[in-house]
Amino acid sequence: QNLDRIEEAIGLNRRALEQDPLSARSYHNLGGALQTSGRFGEAEAAYRKSLELAPQASATRGLLSLALLALNRSSEALAEASREPDEAWRSWALAIIHHSLGHVAESDSALEELIEKYSEDSAYQIAEVYAVRGEADRAFEWLDRAYSQRDGGLTGTKASPRLRSLHHDPRWGPFLRKMGLDAA
Repeated sequence: QNLDRIEEAIGLNRRALEQDPLSARSYHNLGGALQTSGRFGEAEAAYRKSLELAPQASATRGLLSLALLALNRSSEALAEASREPDEAWRSWALAIIHHSLGHVAESDSALEELIEKYSEDSAYQIAEVYAVRGEADRAFEWLDRAYSQRDGGLTGTKASPRLRSLHHDPRWGPFLRKMGLDAA
């Protein structure tokens, strides 16, 4: 998934689940790959299975909320995001969902909380929020910060659906090359 080989990632996660059908992490990872490929209904099912196995897992409800948003189920998306147990992931999801729903003040508030409390750990997620909001300059500032901080989220840069708005920006290719990724 991290190298933009989504179908392969889906297959590998399905094989992992054949070996260990009780792996919440494998269902979570499968949900991410399915979501990246635009298969939001399947992603929802994978995230829900992950939550059935590990209800308090970090990030799963936040990612599920974005799958629900993509399925035009905004009230469910807000509810799931609000139930995300990890505050950073909750703020991240709420900033994106509220922006998508045109709730500017709520999106700003969630993003401000994310920056204020988690800028040292979540620079990549902050970049994703700015990209979703169409604020490319700020998104690249935070991607650069994530790079400087060696943020683990950067492994998903190429595949992240939340960064797609940056793909046509002239800074995208150089940023991928800086990370050692092929810009194609």
